[in-house]
Amino acid sequence: MPSEFNAPGLKRRKRKNGPAVLYWCARADLVKAGYRPETIRLSYTLDDPTHRDLISAACLKYQAEMLEWSSGRGRETSRFDGTILGLSRRYQTDEASPFRRLKHNTRTKDTYTLVIIEKAFGTRALAALKIGDFYRWYEAAKKPKVPGAPERVRRAYGIIKKMREMFAFGIMAELPECARLYAILEHARFAQPARRRITMELSHVEALVAKALELNRLSLAIGTAIQFETALRQKDVIGEWEPIPAGEAPSGIVLNGRRWTNGLLWSDLAADLVVRKATTKTGAFSAHDLKLCPVVLDLLDLVPIDSRVGPLIIDETAGRPYAESAYGREWRIVAKAAGVPDHVWNMDARAGAITEAEDAGADLDDIRSAATHSQVAITLRYSRGAVGKSRKVAELRQAHRTAKNMA
Repeated sequence: MPSEFNAPGLKRRKRKNGPAVLYWCARADLVKAGYRPETIRLSYTLDDPTHRDLISAACLKYQAEMLEWSSGRGRETSRFDGTILGLSRRYQTDEASPFRRLKHNTRTKDTYTLVIIEKAFGTRALAALKIGDFYRWYEAAKKPKVPGAPERVRRAYGIIKKMREMFAFGIMAELPECARLYAILEHARFAQPARRRITMELSHVEALVAKALELNRLSLAIGTAIQFETALRQKDVIGEWEPIPAGEAPSGIVLNGRRWTNGLLWSDLAADLVVRKATTKTGAFSAHDLKLCPVVLDLLDLVPIDSRVGPLIIDETAGRPYAESAYGREWRIVAKAAGVPDHVWNMDARAGAITEAEDAGADLDDIRSAATHSQVAITLRYSRGAVGKSRKVAELRQAHRTAKNMA
C-alpha cells in the first residue's frame, strides 16, 4: 500500500474466495471507553485504483468522528435518549457515575458486559420494558456456547447485575423509568452462579514447582509457592499494569502505555525475609515471614544475588514483569505438563492456603487476619471442604461422652 495512501483505521480481512473485505476499525482504547461503532464495513476494493480516494475519504471521516467523540464533544453527559444504549453511555461517561470511580481492571471487565448489553438490546426503550423482558434475556444469555456445554449462568447473572447498577445510577441521575425498572429487578430472582469449590493442594504446588524448574520457568515456581504459602492474591505477588494518567510522564516499567505496579519487589523481602505490603483489593496491610516457608526459601536461593533487584517475578522470556494475562497463560501450560487438573486454577492457591490452615487447626480469626479479610464470613467462603473445625468439634464431643460415661 503506497505511503501516501491516507486511510487511518483501515483493516483488511482475507476471504478464501474473492477479494479481501475492507473495514474501518475504531481505536481499541476508545472502544473500551465506550465508543461505537467498533467497525464499519467499506463497500470498496483496493484492487480498483478509482476506489482509493473513496476509501481514504471514508476512513478520514470515520476517524474524525471518533476523535471528536474522544475529545468529549461527542459524548455529552447530559444526552439521554430513553434507550438502554443511552443509559449505558451516560453510565460510562457521567463524571458522577460510580463507573468512573471503579479501578481500571474492574472497569475493563464491566465494559465487556456493557458491550454485550448494548449489542443485544441497546435499542430497546426503557419505557417499554417489563419483567418478562429481563427473564427472557437472562435465559438467552445463559444458554451454552455450544450444544452440550455447561450453561453460562455467571454470564447471564452478570448482565442482570450490571443492569441493576445502571438503573440505580439512573435513579441518582434522575433519569425517567429507572426507578420503576430498578424496583422490578430488586424483587425479581435470578439463579446465581455456584460458588467455586476447588482448592489448590500442596501436591499440586509441589508438582508444578518441579515441572517449572525443569522447564526453566523459575518465576512461575516462585509465584505459585508464595501465593500458596502466604494466601496473597495473584496481583499482589506478580503485580498489574495500570493506565498512565493523562498528562503524567511515563516512568518506571512501562509497556504499551501502561505502568507496572503493586507487585512484590525484592526490597519488600527486606533482610529478614518478612514480606510487608498493602494489598491491592482492600488496602489492608499484610505481613508474612518467608523463613517459615521452606518451599519458597529453596526457590529464592536459586536466584543469583546480582539479580535480586526490582520486581520479584520476572517473565524469563521477556526480561520484565509478565504482560497482562501472560502469567495465567504460561502457568496453565506448566500446570498441564505437571499433571495438575485443568479445573484447578492459579487463583485457587489462596483457597488452598486457607483450607489447609483450617485443617491444621489454626484459629479462624488468625486465618482471617493472615488472609487480610475484614470478616470471618469472607474467610469461610475460601475454606473449601476443610475438616479442621468439625474434627475439633467431634473430638470434644467424644471427650464429653467419655467423661459422662465415667461419671
